Amino acid sequence: MAASEHRQIQQELKQPDPFFEAVREAREYFEKNRVKVIAVGGGVAALLLVIVAGASWWVSQGRRAASDFASAISSLEFDSPSAAEASLRDLAGRSNAGPYKTLAALYRGNLASDAGRYEEAVAAYDEFLAAAPTDYLRQIGLMGKAAALEKSAKATEAAAALDLAAAIDGPYRRAALSDRARLAEKAGDKAAATANLRKLLEIEGSGPGVAEVEQRIRALE
Repeated sequence: MAASEHRQIQQELKQPDPFFEAVREAREYFEKNRVKVIAVGGGVAALLLVIVAGASWWVSQGRRAASDFASAISSLEFDSPSAAEASLRDLAGRSNAGPYKTLAALYRGNLASDAGRYEEAVAAYDEFLAAAPTDYLRQIGLMGKAAALEKSAKATEAAAALDLAAAIDGPYRRAALSDRARLAEKAGDKAAATANLRKLLEIEGSGPGVAEVEQRIRALE
């Protein structure tokens, strides 16, 4: 995954997890209103204490997940994919890892694809796509899935994933349209190839890639 993608994902993670925010607010309320709560009755107070204790446990688990995810990414940066994959698999098995469980699935897909385990990669990408929190991240997952499908000789399924990626107004829309046109051309579907290239041409406007796109269109006509 490119450095720009790492930075974008880190920006996405700056958004607070809704569950962790909710339990944090519940805990703060209890701390500020401790006397009032206890006065309501021992049974209710005990119940609230259980809730706060549970909230504290979930928050601590969320912090642990964040630390473990950071450790996995650090392993990747130090070229230790096996160590990274072990950490990411552990996160995938937790029910309380917050957004890091979802991101772990994306990275597992990338690692499996890089290792040539394409079916496993597609399964991991599907797991990620089922819970991707933003369109940008969903587009990344679809591009990864399309690549894994193409490498496993499933061009039709790859084309479908690229169609979904191209429908998202994100930074990989150009790449999705270009790859979709390439697959259509390989399949002998000149009409689909041309249609995707014309969409790409509209997006490029007067950008540096216009000449190349126009040349590809002319070659198909």
